[in-house]
Amino acid sequence: MKVGSARPDASQLAFRLYERSLHPELFRVSRATLMETDDFSAMLRICDAGHVIELRHGGTVITEVVGAVEQELPQRGMCVGERLASCRDRSLSLDGNLTVHTSAHVERLDREVFSEIQTELQMDARRAAVACEFPAAHRMQTAPLSVIQADANGRSLAVHAFHTFPENAAVVRTQTLYEF
Repeated sequence: MKVGSARPDASQLAFRLYERSLHPELFRVSRATLMETDDFSAMLRICDAGHVIELRHGGTVITEVVGAVEQELPQRGMCVGERLASCRDRSLSLDGNLTVHTSAHVERLDREVFSEIQTELQMDARRAAVACEFPAAHRMQTAPLSVIQADANGRSLAVHAFHTFPENAAVVRTQTLYEF
């Protein structure tokens, strides 16, 4: 008997960026952490299909969502909404002197390479800002893993998120640099 995975197929993901906050009840959050400095606060959430990052700087709120394409989310305030493909890069200048640089990649890998990356991410998860290992689809399969690393300095926040999809031997990697 096969147990279904909580994650959709890696090819069924979307990247969305909002100039507003989104209600937390729209997402099934597995793990979360809050980062705060004098310049910003950032809520980093891992969800079943990806992540939600909400950054607050001054009066500006930016929300980044990586999740299932079919997940119904509001259109109001969305400045980027696109299906994840092999590689997507974008830079946006937003209100409040905030610039956002994003890079999102879906990498389909050879099973051996996928296994090596999964092992490296499991080690990285120990020192990540937030990480979550999800139940595997069945007992002989590798468990999906999400890892978010975040580094802040005086004028920016860099967030690196990795999500593994063992059923597809795929890794979704996003890198976002928020400059204020």
